[in-house]
Amino acid sequence: MLEVQLQFVRGVPTHGKVEPKLHSGGKPEFYRHYKVELVADVVRSTATGIDRVNKFSIKATGLRFAPLFNGAEQLIRITSVPSYSLAVYVPVM
Repeated sequence: MLEVQLQFVRGVPTHGKVEPKLHSGGKPEFYRHYKVELVADVVRSTATGIDRVNKFSIKATGLRFAPLFNGAEQLIRITSVPSYSLAVYVPVM
């Protein structure tokens, strides 16, 4: 089980769009075209000094999660993504 509690002050979100075309390693002629549109708000970032987080805690239990969250980890960024749209296109072959 992974439990996350987060409380933060909203900022001005940024809108982003990416359209990568990823080719298969086994069949280079085959590809998938992804169209992603998102809205993101960086609420904590150690690189930029942003910190609008009022409360944050994470609790991990179980065989898979507990070893990953043993107290030695370091939080470097929290991003709120309130809107995310993904479309995947595959060519007709």
